[in-house]
Amino acid sequence: MIMGATLADFGGLVISARRGEFEAGFDQDGQTREHIQLARSLGISKLVVVVNKMDEATVSWKQARWDQIKNSLTPFLAQCGYTEADLFWVPISGLTG
Repeated sequence: MIMGATLADFGGLVISARRGEFEAGFDQDGQTREHIQLARSLGISKLVVVVNKMDEATVSWKQARWDQIKNSLTPFLAQCGYTEADLFWVPISGLTG
C-alpha cells in the first residue's frame, strides 16, 4: 500500500458525516488526522475529500453539518501543506447515492 501511495497523484480521504464518528476520527488521536499526515508525507499532493453518510438521520444532507466538517478539516489540511486548489470536496451517501 505504501509503495502504491508514493506513486499516486491523487488520494481519496473518506470520512463519515455521522455525528460522533467524524469527531472520533478527527479528535487528537483520530485516524483522520493520521491518514492526512501520512498521505502528505508520502507525496500525495491532491486529495479528494469524500464526506460519506450524508443521508444519515443525524445529518440529513444538512448544509450546516457539511460546513462544520469542511471548516474543521480545512485548517488542519492547510497545516499539513494542502491548499484549497489541492482539495476536492464530495458529499455522498454510499447507500442511497
